[in-house]
Amino acid sequence: MAWTVDILIPAARFVFSVENGRTVVTPEHSPPEAFAAYRRLRERLPVVGMTTFPNTVLLTGERVILVDPGRPLQNEPVVRALGARGLGPADVDLVVVTHAHLDHVGGCVDLGRPVAAHELEAAAPYWPVAGALLAGAPLQLLTGEEGELADGLQWARTPGHCAGHISLRAETDDGVVALCGDTVGPQRADFDAMQPSGPKADSLLRSWRLLRSWRPEVIIAGHLPPFAP
Repeated sequence: MAWTVDILIPAARFVFSVENGRTVVTPEHSPPEAFAAYRRLRERLPVVGMTTFPNTVLLTGERVILVDPGRPLQNEPVVRALGARGLGPADVDLVVVTHAHLDHVGGCVDLGRPVAAHELEAAAPYWPVAGALLAGAPLQLLTGEEGELADGLQWARTPGHCAGHISLRAETDDGVVALCGDTVGPQRADFDAMQPSGPKADSLLRSWRLLRSWRPEVIIAGHLPPFAP
């Protein structure tokens, strides 16, 4: 089964600062540059913030699957993006969240569709917020290290960002596409060099090696433009 991969809402970062009593939003919203701007602003200004939109992806094949609907304020845009493609929430067979952080799961609220997440996310300290947003939606908890969602679409646990994080491997007519959520990012230099840092570096390195073992033509990370590894 060959899948079609369509980015409904591209990743973006919105960086703002408070200067002289007013909020200033930086004009650059593309993820790598915006994150660099955020770091620079933090070095010289006392009040700096950032909000993020992940890549929200539609997979069409044996089933219609929506991946990472995004923040709560993305709920209506996601529905409208589906509508622009002649679809509605009822046409979505399954929503998959790579992990249950608010910026990936919040957009589920207007969908009312079954949601898949790894069972380890349901044990995470942030789950009560995610669980409240998903109240009423049928929940499919994934178990173990890997599995299949449909023919040509596999999932695997890729910890590092969080314990229950999963990535997807979709077979398309143009080769394998990996959807890896926040396993890679917010910038990709460390991934390119295969040199993760921080307290979860060992877990990240194992996850990165798994992603590379899939030999993807394209990687779609949560907060980066799609790239060829």
